[in-house]
Amino acid sequence: MRKVVLLFISILLILPRPCDAILEGTANANIFIRIYKQRGDFGRLALWHETAAECLNLISIPMNNIAHNYYKNSGYEKWMERTEKEALEIQEQRQFHLEQAKDAWKKSKTSENVLKTEREKIAKFMNTWLPHYPDRFYNFGVYATFFKEQQERAELRKDYKRVLKLEADAAEMCAMQYDKIPIAYGLKEYVEKRDAYLRHATLLRTLAKPTLRKLPTEIKIGKNGQLQKPIKQNVTQKTKETILNIAKTNLRIKSLISDHKGVREYAWFQGFAWTVSFYNHGWGNLAIAVIDDKTGKITDILEDEQQE
Repeated sequence: MRKVVLLFISILLILPRPCDAILEGTANANIFIRIYKQRGDFGRLALWHETAAECLNLISIPMNNIAHNYYKNSGYEKWMERTEKEALEIQEQRQFHLEQAKDAWKKSKTSENVLKTEREKIAKFMNTWLPHYPDRFYNFGVYATFFKEQQERAELRKDYKRVLKLEADAAEMCAMQYDKIPIAYGLKEYVEKRDAYLRHATLLRTLAKPTLRKLPTEIKIGKNGQLQKPIKQNVTQKTKETILNIAKTNLRIKSLISDHKGVREYAWFQGFAWTVSFYNHGWGNLAIAVIDDKTGKITDILEDEQQE
């Protein structure tokens, strides 16, 4: 289970199963878990295990609940059963991380000052990942794997009222994700986004008439992200292009990926540092570089687990 989770870092580039998508925050916390396990820093290791569990608690569980309730209320039994199975998997992972954190605390000799600094980094990490899923609702997860398929079937039947109803349902689900995840955590700046998607759902339901002969242009507004001005994200000191160049020119990274073909890379700002994952679809993650946002220096390199 732990090994599979680490491969989820590349899911932005690969269409995932719904459960995979809602585990991405935990997968990124796993990067720092590996780092501090490798260093033997049990205090910070414990903190990141707790963070992984918190991602499941604050992100994965509410997202799974939202989807489950929709499937249940709409009569999609197979999809409902799927989310019930995924809910058990989420709880298993959460319990694993809590137990690992408990064990790590027993071994910890990390100073309180170091732990305080790490908690500040984790707060930035959480502020980055909590809005990540609703912000990308139309790119992956339930929308890509469920709503899109249902809409395509309805459109083939020229049932445009059904297509609009599904799009309205999706907009309401997106609004609920904002409400149950970043807003519930205290990120009140997302209230306007939530309300914009609720208004959009109301508009779509108003337009959904049996006499429709084609889809109105309003259906594209939500999925194109035109409802609300983007909220200012965490300010970075370095650009994505600069970070990728730093990682790609590192000699150790070059050595680790040299024997592999079709290698791709993906840079992600974690709220306080950058991670660059090098991977291919046949092997998974080949290497992960962690780069300090302020200095631009590589602080850690994680090799493919099969080589460790």
